[in-house]
Amino acid sequence: MKILILANLEDRHIAQIKAIAPEAELMVTTDRNKAVSLAPEAEIMVGWNLPREAIAQAPNLKWIHSTAAGVDQLLFPEVLEREILVTTSSGIHAIPLCEHVFAMMLALSRRLHYAIRQQIHRRWDRRGSVGGELGGGTLGILGLGHIGVELAKRAVAFEMRVIGTKRTPSPVPFVERVLPPEGLDEVLMESDVVVIALPLTPQTRGLIGERELRLMKPTAFLINVGRGPIVQERALIRALREGWIAGAALDVFEQEPLPADSPLYDLENVILTPHVAGTSPRYMDRAIPLFCENLGRYLRGEPLLNVVDKKRGY
Repeated sequence: MKILILANLEDRHIAQIKAIAPEAELMVTTDRNKAVSLAPEAEIMVGWNLPREAIAQAPNLKWIHSTAAGVDQLLFPEVLEREILVTTSSGIHAIPLCEHVFAMMLALSRRLHYAIRQQIHRRWDRRGSVGGELGGGTLGILGLGHIGVELAKRAVAFEMRVIGTKRTPSPVPFVERVLPPEGLDEVLMESDVVVIALPLTPQTRGLIGERELRLMKPTAFLINVGRGPIVQERALIRALREGWIAGAALDVFEQEPLPADSPLYDLENVILTPHVAGTSPRYMDRAIPLFCENLGRYLRGEPLLNVVDKKRGY
């Protein structure tokens, strides 16, 4: 069995994998072109942004394990039309991603983004730097999956009320009200902070546009750590310029890297980060044990964890 791994692994990570499958040949590289050349021999592929050419040239490929939570970047026709099992690393991102979201929430609420700009220009502006409070406000979470639950738990510690949407509504810990996707408007209208934690699917692409943004409070903030194309960027830029909402914090974008001429860079009520919300120096220390658990299950013929429904896209 040959496993192609497109990731930057340390020796200890490789040792963990070998401990589960000592007979397996590990083909580890960070070079996409090399990955394509090695692909025809692979039975298993591991990585985040695997080249489409590699998958197309892998006749023996049976399983792809994504080191990310979302798989929109992997669901090529070559994957959808073949009986290739796809699993994700969903669940490993909770700590860094939730801390990132709360850093964004606190920065927007306390106007730290404004204060940093004033610092750069050596300006002293106490009036413009006075922020609000999260406590007593409502956090609306679009996508009450694993990440959404962890966000809700932390929001309660900040004395926030939490509401949100879930594909199949059922009680969620720390969430006062769980609505179906059709309850989107209600969440947008009631929330002081809206966090998008949804996967990118045909149903969520372009979900937040002009109509939805106009439903939000003019004092509300929008945070997107899901996928960029869920938000219609042109409509968001207009909303931020014209004051339909108070501000936004974005980690994901319609086009990545975000083009240098994007108006988002110039807006004072925006915080931008380059798709790093779920990452940390400990990322592979969480991703590899999950892959190893699934690898053991694969070798024993047992059901795998985090199997993707390719029709749904997550």
